[in-house]
Amino acid sequence: MTAPFSPGVAQGSFDLLGLVSRNPRALSFRQIASSFAHFGAIRSNEILRTAQGMGWLRSDENGMAELTPSGSRLVALQGYEPMLRQALLDHIDAENPPWVQCAAYGRSRVLAFAGNCVAQVLVEAGLANGFDDDVVAFWDELAARARGLRDTKLLELGRQGERLTIKHEEARTGIKPKWVAINNNADGYDVLSVVGKGDARALSIEVKASSSGMSGSLYLTRNEWEMSQERERHLFHLWDLRSEPPRLAKVLAPDMLDHVPADAGQGRWEVVEVPFFVFAPMFESQAGLSLC
Repeated sequence: MTAPFSPGVAQGSFDLLGLVSRNPRALSFRQIASSFAHFGAIRSNEILRTAQGMGWLRSDENGMAELTPSGSRLVALQGYEPMLRQALLDHIDAENPPWVQCAAYGRSRVLAFAGNCVAQVLVEAGLANGFDDDVVAFWDELAARARGLRDTKLLELGRQGERLTIKHEEARTGIKPKWVAINNNADGYDVLSVVGKGDARALSIEVKASSSGMSGSLYLTRNEWEMSQERERHLFHLWDLRSEPPRLAKVLAPDMLDHVPADAGQGRWEVVEVPFFVFAPMFESQAGLSLC
């Protein structure tokens, strides 16, 4: 693909695919190029190469342009934003651009390093801001691709816990907390709340969730632990999602300390597994909260 992926390239491709969809197997690539100098602001030859390179358009046995299954899927979507989001995912699959690796570190890293064209695509696709379920799901999918993950179950479980923490903190303080992990999961905590009603001092929260109840575990990274030592007010929220309603344990850093290893010799720990059952007495049912 010669033209950088941009809203203009995407819209031109949508126009081309729409044309082919309305005229199935009736136009050759040469006829399209000679009849249409541009699609939008982009030259038709570049749009044709883009549509082929993305796997949306191909030539049939008679040399006529036809939509591929992925092209048909794209055309079938309703609305500009859904089409743009799917087009971006198709672009990633086809090109594997280097900036995708930034998605493992959160949305803000992608916006900073993907370049102006892709950043504008994210803005127009409604993905640059907000925390709607479909937006969060998109970034989770992108992060999973960046990490090479096929199974996003653990990531989805973590998001469920984070959503519950946000609901819990908003009910407790009357102020909706910031969902920090969506924009940058390298900060060492997931949610930024306040101490309480009438007390606006910052409270950082690292969230862990388990669907296995007290037989489950949390995995604490060194960065998360060190952040808990640096922050003036910090909590660990442990969610037991096996229970209905879910149960929450609020664990202070000193309570976690007993289960954190120490470096020895040239060894340096990076991740520690801590079973939920060691905090069993701290768990309390959260009436009124659910995963829905």
